[in-house]
Amino acid sequence: MSSGTGDSLVTSTMKKPYLKSDEIHQRTGELKQSLAIWRNILLPLNNLLEWEHKYDPLVIFGIITFIFIFILQANPSVLTLVSCVILVFVLIDLLVPMAIRIIYKNDNWTSTKDSKYTRLCERIANFEDHIKQLCESALKMRKERPLMYLMIGAIFLAFIAFCGQRIDNLLLSYLTTLTICLVPGIRNRQLIPFIRQYIIEFWNNKKSITSSSSTNVSVSSSTPTISSVRTSAIVRPSSTQPTHTLYSTTSYGINKTKAQ
Repeated sequence: MSSGTGDSLVTSTMKKPYLKSDEIHQRTGELKQSLAIWRNILLPLNNLLEWEHKYDPLVIFGIITFIFIFILQANPSVLTLVSCVILVFVLIDLLVPMAIRIIYKNDNWTSTKDSKYTRLCERIANFEDHIKQLCESALKMRKERPLMYLMIGAIFLAFIAFCGQRIDNLLLSYLTTLTICLVPGIRNRQLIPFIRQYIIEFWNNKKSITSSSSTNVSVSSSTPTISSVRTSAIVRPSSTQPTHTLYSTTSYGINKTKAQ
């Protein structure tokens, strides 16, 4: 009986990755069909975010900075800003497909573009799967470990509230948007290990500098100084030594000096 249950557990664990890959493959096909109109826009946007050219980070930085400077100069209220953002998305959703059909009417879709488009849809499917797993793990923690769920949620939300109170909200939104748009290029260029190694080396150098400075301070405090040595080397006269008084007369009077 135990061997049968063990075999069933093994087969179930072996089937899970295959089911997951099949689901991702199915979701990739669905995305390819639903985003077929946008493929001529998504590919250049994906190339921009992945830094296909060396000047792409500067383009991303310039576009995002221009948008936020415009928002800063307009200084709209929160309700006006949200309404304008939703209006922009509605216009893009309605007008851009019409423009794409007119502009790319006789577009030659090659196999290279199709492979890039398939890889992009697969990444979107993987991202959706990660978000789904995160939500499922949060709900599982809420049911099984509610105290841990409460502590993590309270600390995370308190940290966000503290940052929103201390830092300007527009600046915080700008930095968040810029980071999100630069992460795909950083991952594509494999700069994350380089940045991690740089941070580790900087931290180790800082620790070595602080340890050496503390060692120098301890050594300097333990060694006597020249002034202390000179002070200790002075021979003080004993109380038994006699003092001689010398008298000298000058034309201005009598000067009395003592010699020890």
